[in-house]
Amino acid sequence: MFARSTVVVTTGTCLTLAALACSSTQSPAPGAAQCLPGTVGCANPGTGDVGGSGRGVDAGVTGGDASPTGDDAGNDGAGTGADGAAFNTDGGSTSPKPDASAPPDVPTQPSSKFTGYPSAELQLRIVGPSGRGHATVSGQIIEVAAVLFGNADEVVWSTTTGAKGNAHNAPFLQTDPIKLVPGDNVVTLTASNKAEVVTDRIVVTYNPLFSFQDRLRVNPRVLKRGKATAVTAVISLGKATNIVKGSAKLFRVDADGAAITTLGALADEGVLSDGDEIKADGLYSKKVTLNEASVGTARLRVSIDVAGIDGKTIVAYSDIAEIDVVDDIAQADCDAALAALGTAKADAGKAASPDAARKAAIDALKANPTVLDAGPASDGFGQAGTGAWVRFKSGLLGIVRLGAATNRGGGGDGDGPTRAMGGLVGDEGLQTVEVGSKRALLLNPFATALGTTEVAHASKLMADLACPAYTVDSAADALADLSKLRRMFDYGITAIATHGEAAFKGVPWPDKQALGWRHPGSQEALFTGHVVSCGYFASVGSPKKCSESTPCGPEAECVVNQVGGTGDCIDHLTADLRKGRVALTSDGTYAVLPAFIGRHAEQRHPQSLAYLGGCRSLFNGTLAGELFAAGAAAVAGFNGYVSNEFATKWGKTMFANLIEQKQLSGSAHAQVDDPANPGSWFGLVGAQNLNAANIEIMNSSWESGNIQGWLKTGDGRVVAKLGSAIPVDGKYMGILSTGLGYTTQKGELDQRFCIPAGKGKFSVWWKFYSEEFTEYCGSKFQDALVIKFEGKPGNKTVVDAKVDDLCAKSNCSGCGGQYKGLTAADVSFDQGGVYMTPWVQSTADITPFAGNGNVRLRLLATDVGDSVYDTAILVDKLEFE
Repeated sequence: MFARSTVVVTTGTCLTLAALACSSTQSPAPGAAQCLPGTVGCANPGTGDVGGSGRGVDAGVTGGDASPTGDDAGNDGAGTGADGAAFNTDGGSTSPKPDASAPPDVPTQPSSKFTGYPSAELQLRIVGPSGRGHATVSGQIIEVAAVLFGNADEVVWSTTTGAKGNAHNAPFLQTDPIKLVPGDNVVTLTASNKAEVVTDRIVVTYNPLFSFQDRLRVNPRVLKRGKATAVTAVISLGKATNIVKGSAKLFRVDADGAAITTLGALADEGVLSDGDEIKADGLYSKKVTLNEASVGTARLRVSIDVAGIDGKTIVAYSDIAEIDVVDDIAQADCDAALAALGTAKADAGKAASPDAARKAAIDALKANPTVLDAGPASDGFGQAGTGAWVRFKSGLLGIVRLGAATNRGGGGDGDGPTRAMGGLVGDEGLQTVEVGSKRALLLNPFATALGTTEVAHASKLMADLACPAYTVDSAADALADLSKLRRMFDYGITAIATHGEAAFKGVPWPDKQALGWRHPGSQEALFTGHVVSCGYFASVGSPKKCSESTPCGPEAECVVNQVGGTGDCIDHLTADLRKGRVALTSDGTYAVLPAFIGRHAEQRHPQSLAYLGGCRSLFNGTLAGELFAAGAAAVAGFNGYVSNEFATKWGKTMFANLIEQKQLSGSAHAQVDDPANPGSWFGLVGAQNLNAANIEIMNSSWESGNIQGWLKTGDGRVVAKLGSAIPVDGKYMGILSTGLGYTTQKGELDQRFCIPAGKGKFSVWWKFYSEEFTEYCGSKFQDALVIKFEGKPGNKTVVDAKVDDLCAKSNCSGCGGQYKGLTAADVSFDQGGVYMTPWVQSTADITPFAGNGNVRLRLLATDVGDSVYDTAILVDKLEFE
């Protein structure tokens, strides 16, 4: 069905406080200053997702018809930019020189050609043209981008057709240009040194002449074996005009993408029974029922016919959407696993030394009849792993954490030696890259045990700061659960102060591959506060019902799929445990593994900063690699075991510099050793020019393709079209409604930010659609659009337009105050008879708000009188002058 070739791609920054000088030598720390995708003024700027003529790595916002989300979509160019969280490089090597003072256990390998980020193991992760393992592109020539941890003597790519070549630079690598054939091209990257060989692969689907606006999305993403479940597939075709009408088809495919079964045609007709919520919005949908006979992965894919310029029709294929198919977990298996972990920790507590404690834990686990195998936490950076890992015969994974509850992996405090880094002094001369959202997720899973941590300090800093105006979601102890981490993509800053470990190195590679793990060695783990309640598994036989106002518990996600805003609780916890994304711990809580991040990155992370305040969170880059692949820009953490005092002190310093002092990421962070734990240090990898202090509105006209940066209540979305209406400017526009599709909730989008001094005018474009026109003019039914600012000077209303205001004066007494004309719309809602206004621009004087603290901008669709006749309002091009 698909033409296929195979390509194999293998794969210094000055990290000081502003007051510290940089030297010309470099210890094992992140590489030289790099530019983020799309940064103005960077060397080799990329020009699209995989298009244009640039050869840098780009987030897809500057070229061709790239997907502004940077999320796995291709573009119309034929260039060589690669999308992802990788960085543009300037041709020559930017690798750090090894520091003679570095601990001897650090794998500096001075003779290595590729110097990646410091790592206890060689590790490679492809981040572009997509970090998901599959990308669709419309340009024939691409370059694959990857991030390297550890040092490699060689990094090469190859294809089954015989093509092969090299990668260049480090720690962010980029391949030679790779020429694609139409259809699927499997690209594998291989990095090697004298002791290790690692690979990663990506399937790149080349669709000449056509770009999908976004990847194929399916819901739910978890099925239980033997239980028939309705699944909705949705794909954005945007404003494309060269699609053959009625040609979009949904397929069941195998692991290679070849069709197994045709499931039917997708449509954009607003038929809720077929999963399509809004007619003519460019989103094509299909609802099917799947009943899987075996566990594993169900895969779906879309094809469309595209009219070529020569009159011939070609077929374009989407990426592949994967659905977990799992069995339920027996409560008895959960109880047995928790008991075994508890016994192992208790036996370890009786030992006289750390080595004896680890051995006692492993011996206790291996003696347990429910255990398949067990082993020690990984050694690295001159430190022996203190804990242990276990695989149970039930398929569950476990981690035993050993050490004092008030420490993160050792005792003591102190100011260890600061590692001076070459390549950057302060912030001078850097083209900054902006964090893409001023929402922050701050988690303290062990707040009671650890006390006031660096994350609690960051929460107070953000709460007290007027500008930039961060909106903080914080949670402590048991409330720092898996549901919070599943939505990391909503946040510009994510920070967690917790325990961590590196484990599972001894699990055979085929078993890791069966779980979907990408790295053959150790897996970094972060402990959550989510308490294991084995009774949960006794209650998941049938999905619980939920609604927009009645969510599921933290183990599940509410998927609204029925008229009236109701839906099903989808059991993500069982799938994550079965697929090795989550492990049980001896603390009685869950820990997340790297695969968890990739699986739950439903949107790209908004060029975010992730602070992983747990031991060994930068042990080998398995967590950071997944974050980069998901769109994060920088990751801070600890390579080894560290004390709670050390982590708290230097984490607080970084956040104070970053948020309060408004320094860039590289200057805000200090590479410093923990004197209580030789070989351990605080590191930051990725963008050193990341700015978290931008005060202005973010994603103002939704050109990211999503609502990142905004808070949503009810029905607020982003669309590329609505009938014949297209954005006033750019590719996307917002839409608010009083309840379209499955939802009945009135829509609101709002954001807190600061208006710079000197700005005096705000303008916005809007277009009002309603079923209440024109027969309900003069009635009690008065849906409305309200746009207003709230701040220190008070409230300022920019738009307050209700139905009567927009009706003609002849329709009723008091009508027509804002009449701009009404015409029959080329879209319909559930009751039919929709009329629409033209695009209207509204302006307001916002001088009192400029330079006067933070403001809240609210965009609301309100509903007065009924919830039957629907209203939808398009909003676009929000500007400050």
